[in-house]
Parts: sequence; structure tokens; C-alpha cells
Amino acid sequence: MKKEYDLKKLKRRPGKIKVDKSATKTPISIRLDGADLATIREQAERLGIPYQTFVGSILHQFAKGDLVEWRTLDVIKKLKASGE
Repeated sequence: MKKEYDLKKLKRRPGKIKVDKSATKTPISIRLDGADLATIREQAERLGIPYQTFVGSILHQFAKGDLVEWRTLDVIKKLKASGE
């Protein structure tokens, strides 16, 4: 990798800039319980990511249907263990 690049040779692409509306991030305001937010921040710090990124990841997993409640997993494990 070069230390410096000559950016004078760059050219603009013709036409308008295309933006995928579904890929943009939308700022929102949300009220959370203080203890829950503290736990989320601790978990995000443990993972080494910003807490807002962590919250976005959790919401994304939920929206896709990939997020499963711990209690549900426990029930499934117990059912499998009992042979039902």
C-alpha cells in the first residue's frame, strides 16, 4: 500500500448518485430502562463494538426471525432430552 496517492487523476462518475433507501440508517429516539441499557453497553464493550451497533444487530436478528429467546431454547432442549 502506498503512503500517498495522487487523487488528481480521479474522475467523477456520470449521472446521479444512486442511494439504496433500504440500506440507509435512520436515526430514531428510543426510551430504554437504565438497567437494560447498562447491560447492553457492558455486553457491547465485552464484544468490542459500539453499543448502538450492538443494538442494531439485535434488532436486525429479531426482524429476520433469527433471534430466539433463551427460555424457548431451554424448553426445546428439555423436550429433546425427554424424548418427545
